[in-house]
Amino acid sequence: MRTIWTAALGTAMAVSTALAQDATLTAAARAMGATSLNSIRYEGTGTTFGFQQAPVPGGPWPRFELTTYVMAVDYAAPAMRHEEARSQGEHPPRGGSGQPMAGSARTVQLVSGTYAWGENPAGAAAPSPAAVSDRLMEIWLTPHGLIKAALAKGARVQGRTFSLAVEGQDLTVTLSDQNLVDRVVYMVDHPQLGDMAIETMYSEYQDYGGVKFPRRIVEKTGGFPTLDVTVSKVEPNAAVASTVPENVRQAPPPSSPSAPPQVAQKVTEGVWYLTIGNPRSVAVEFRDHVVVVEGPSNDGQTYATTGWVQKNIPNKPIRYLVNTHHHFDHSGGLRGYVAQGIPIITHEINKPYFEEIWKRPHTIKPDSLSVKPKAAVFETMAEKKILTDGSRTMELHHIQNHGHAPGYIMAYLPADKVLIYADSYNPPAGNDPRDRSRTNEFLQGLYDNIQRLRLDVVTLAPLHGRVVPFDNLKKALGLIPVE
Repeated sequence: MRTIWTAALGTAMAVSTALAQDATLTAAARAMGATSLNSIRYEGTGTTFGFQQAPVPGGPWPRFELTTYVMAVDYAAPAMRHEEARSQGEHPPRGGSGQPMAGSARTVQLVSGTYAWGENPAGAAAPSPAAVSDRLMEIWLTPHGLIKAALAKGARVQGRTFSLAVEGQDLTVTLSDQNLVDRVVYMVDHPQLGDMAIETMYSEYQDYGGVKFPRRIVEKTGGFPTLDVTVSKVEPNAAVASTVPENVRQAPPPSSPSAPPQVAQKVTEGVWYLTIGNPRSVAVEFRDHVVVVEGPSNDGQTYATTGWVQKNIPNKPIRYLVNTHHHFDHSGGLRGYVAQGIPIITHEINKPYFEEIWKRPHTIKPDSLSVKPKAAVFETMAEKKILTDGSRTMELHHIQNHGHAPGYIMAYLPADKVLIYADSYNPPAGNDPRDRSRTNEFLQGLYDNIQRLRLDVVTLAPLHGRVVPFDNLKKALGLIPVE
């Protein structure tokens, strides 16, 4: 009898818990008008921010004006069309993310079922098969999407909070006292920041024909805002175009993860421009060792780079990794160099920041340094540092008074007249060296520092783009004519 009573009690408690969960989610669906909502379109304006590209180490991400923000979501398909247009928000320009901008940059991202694509300014579709999961995630992160997904998946409810898994991510959602979605948080892995929270907050709900929708949407990534939108128009059950273009249907599926392609361009004797990823790295050969300039992206790019050096420049260990600045696309692979015991050369401003963020846990996707922890070895510099072994000299110079970053350095090889640098001038493809999407403040800052230091540069090895003659920078600035 005791066993039967215990089993019966357990069953009753389970049923009671399930009913409470259903009641909480049903109340939220009723309060928000989600039950009869099949699609929604909303638009607004506000600000967006360049994640990973802070003007100063540890500071907030740079700000941009968000002049267009339109989301159209079909929950049944599921399908989405997301359009944004942004323009320069920092005056003068400070930080990265494509600054300084000339005019407005528009992006259109779409998903329908298992297909994702973008739309260029002429309206042509560009397949993006690897983006399907991320864009489906955007659908279910909308306030009503969260409620619909929770009801469909049997979310776990505790008080005014419920949790569920969507597209491989564990979401935690909080409801307000009015049973409206207030906040959603989930954790992702980041090469520099480790276990990182992405948080979206919804507030100032208004009624649109029986559907409650927030007037304010704020997103934070890594502790700082990445989006702040004031919604000006909401259309419940609006038509959402979800027809998949034929070229998108015919596009091959994304390839399985593999090592980045290993390609090296010989700039001059003993200087290799490594296009293993983007940003690039440059391997410089000395008499008995190698110096690598830049450790970008992540562990994968780091180990592909160090593997290339070991294979192609044998018997010469990597003595230093030179880091140009703190932006995450240029420093995301540094932890892999630390794990291999390779000292990091960086500007003195950057060292405390790297030391602080590298203490953070990496449990979601452990990298090589978290698996085998090791203290970082730094050699810092202020205005100038010289590396030489008598056969080759590398000069490291601080790029002064530049808005991109304060601890910003470039590498110059005087015997080869090669300048290695990041971001200030990214040569576009084609014969025209001018980048029409940007204004010239950062280009001018790079050129002014070259002139200040009286560097005799013939060849540019930018860590974005391609190797070009120094004259390309002069042409981009209008100092010499473009043929």
